[in-house]
Amino acid sequence: MALRATKKTIIIASAVAVLLVGGTATAAVMVLNSQQQPQAEATRAPQPTPTPTPVVTDPPAVVPVTNVARASVDGWTLADRTLVGTVLPEVGAAASGAVSLRVDAPADDADIIAASAPVTLAPAAEYTLRLSARVLAEEKIASGIRLTVAGQTFELPELDAEWEPIEFPFTSPADAAASSIDVVLSGAVRGFGIDDVSIMGGDGAELVPNGSFEAVQTPSGIVNDSLVMTGESALLAVSLPEGPVSWTATSTAGGEPITGESAVAGALAALPLTGVSQGHYEVSVNDASGRQIQTAVAIIDTDGFSIAQDGRFGVAAHVEKETFIGTGSLAAALGFAEVRNDISWERNEKTPGQYVWDPNYEREFSRMHANDVKLLGLVVYGNRLYGSRKAPGSEQSIQAYGAYAKAVADRFDLVGLEVLNEFNHRENDTACGPAPSCYVPIAQAVQDHVGAAHPDLPIVTGSTALYDRDWFVGFWQAGGLAVTDVASYHPYESWINRDSDLIAGTVQQSYADMQEFAGETRPVWVTEMGFPTHYDGVGALEQGQMLVRNEALAFANGVEKYFWYDLINDTPDLAAGESNFGLYENSPRANVVALAPKPGAFAQALMIAQLGGKDFSSEESDETSTVTVFGTGDETTRVAWAAQGDVQRTFASDVAVTVTDMSGNAELVESEDGEVTVTLGASPVFITPEAE
Repeated sequence: MALRATKKTIIIASAVAVLLVGGTATAAVMVLNSQQQPQAEATRAPQPTPTPTPVVTDPPAVVPVTNVARASVDGWTLADRTLVGTVLPEVGAAASGAVSLRVDAPADDADIIAASAPVTLAPAAEYTLRLSARVLAEEKIASGIRLTVAGQTFELPELDAEWEPIEFPFTSPADAAASSIDVVLSGAVRGFGIDDVSIMGGDGAELVPNGSFEAVQTPSGIVNDSLVMTGESALLAVSLPEGPVSWTATSTAGGEPITGESAVAGALAALPLTGVSQGHYEVSVNDASGRQIQTAVAIIDTDGFSIAQDGRFGVAAHVEKETFIGTGSLAAALGFAEVRNDISWERNEKTPGQYVWDPNYEREFSRMHANDVKLLGLVVYGNRLYGSRKAPGSEQSIQAYGAYAKAVADRFDLVGLEVLNEFNHRENDTACGPAPSCYVPIAQAVQDHVGAAHPDLPIVTGSTALYDRDWFVGFWQAGGLAVTDVASYHPYESWINRDSDLIAGTVQQSYADMQEFAGETRPVWVTEMGFPTHYDGVGALEQGQMLVRNEALAFANGVEKYFWYDLINDTPDLAAGESNFGLYENSPRANVVALAPKPGAFAQALMIAQLGGKDFSSEESDETSTVTVFGTGDETTRVAWAAQGDVQRTFASDVAVTVTDMSGNAELVESEDGEVTVTLGASPVFITPEAE
């Protein structure tokens, strides 16, 4: 049975049970009675009814503050990140020393080796495998991990956030030789940690190299894999000269700086951001050599060490560009569950009928899958093999385009397949041109080629620049509904007019036109929309405010999915038009390995965390303010603002509510006579009832 790690070591041995199946030993836990029970007597004297013994339950485990570093581990081979989301050194509350190893694999894949180290066993010899393990959870859960050595499998018990020392005595096979110890996925893994791995025989020799994971190779500086954090991961992983370190965190929304001091030693150390609450910050670190390192960070108050992904939220990317390496990790860190990306026809079909996938697509789409991020595949554009570069025009090219779309669906982990991009707006080099009647046969070819093989994959049509009403009316009149599972458009009217709230009318009009001219409706996805922060754009803080208002109203008016444009700034030039729609900066700052999140990234992560997966339920807007409600009953989140200035709104509530603003500050507003009164302004707030 599993004993508490603070007191005992779990020993999974022959007395517990070792099952030999096909030459593989599987360790299993079997509960043994602590005393042998006496045989029953022929007759017994009546016994008084015993007083029930109170059931003692363990308190929830305390989840420590930890984070992972982008580094290699000496002596160990770590899985490529196209296979496993995260296999990296972890700092913060290691079982011993400063470093452990973290595995996060949310994609629910199995039988992938996450980490491996070489070992050499003598034939038919007695050994003991020892390790410490945990899962970053308050209650004991399955780890999703098993260990293997020389063909033998060792199953771990359920774990929580406290380190459990575990032992597996075993006998090596008769033909044992050079082998390895492998950390293997059994399914989805979140927050698994392992430390102090050891295999020792009777001679006392240690066989596992660097089983403590203390020896790592990493660049100098701030080496967090992600600078988007939660309360359970609010620390900097640093590789700095040994000695004292001081740091300052200043909110981008204003306020007094927060400061701290620490000392670092070893190749990798944790620098906790103690006292830094939810928000977006500029952080400055001064190390013992006198060097100053600066970066931005975002910290979100949410349960867990990461933000739960929400399938309504997606983001555009351009993985064919080097800047977008790691898109899956960057998107998942903000809570995005989906990414929209071009899958260029000409890049992948250079010989008719032969598809050779661009390595950028294969690498980054696989990495997205490993982070449980689905792909909205945008099949673009034409292919000069078939005559037209900007769009398919002839019957031959249209059918070849449909065949290519099927090849994309066969190859990648898709949430939808989008037919061309902004067909209504782009210069068109076909004889037919950009009319909707020219688009219908292209979408029909995709339906014909893809539908039978992938009947549950939505075919997304439209994808227009702006909501082009005349184009869509023509599309519906030309029979477009028959080739459409999802309608899409890019409602940049909101950006052009600097009015995020215009999207409500745009979406309403799109559904009304579909109903009037097609006789019924399909779901609407906004597959591209954003507000840039270039010289003629919006301010860095305003981008986040516009994002929240636009997304809230999109969902309130029937949009099923919303893809922000885009994930990363396209260039480092902060004044360049069309290049600063991103939520992350274009390139890492000096002596920092991860991209810094912009304030808009914090706003997006905050919104996803505040909604917590709740669906839109109602609207409580009036002539002075906009209030969208997600969830029902006691489980609601209101997203509220007053576009024209400060107003007072009163809501019915028998309990106090927490009002969270766009800087992350949370204020408790007490209920009086069954009501709460909140001041609203142009910057939206999230209003959630306190639990009774």
